[in-house]
Amino acid sequence: MFKKIRNAWSLFNPLYLPLITALPVGGWLLVTDIDWNATYLALYILIIMFLTFSGAVEISSEEMKHQILGYVYMTASLVLAGAGLFLWLA
Repeated sequence: MFKKIRNAWSLFNPLYLPLITALPVGGWLLVTDIDWNATYLALYILIIMFLTFSGAVEISSEEMKHQILGYVYMTASLVLAGAGLFLWLA
């Protein structure tokens, strides 16, 4: 049992964590028609900050795969921030 868990855990790559957590939630917050109270706004800001931080960390890596995903995270952060600002002002 523990050997199966250890093998499954070794396949997990933390590089993809923002792809499976932050991007779907950020997209969900953009497309749903919700009342932007403090909870949703704080979650949205945390998603943008998480993508910015993970993008900055990955860009500073030496491997090309990490740098490309870092630029994807930074671009997604910029797009989410711009779209959120547009929805807030409109």
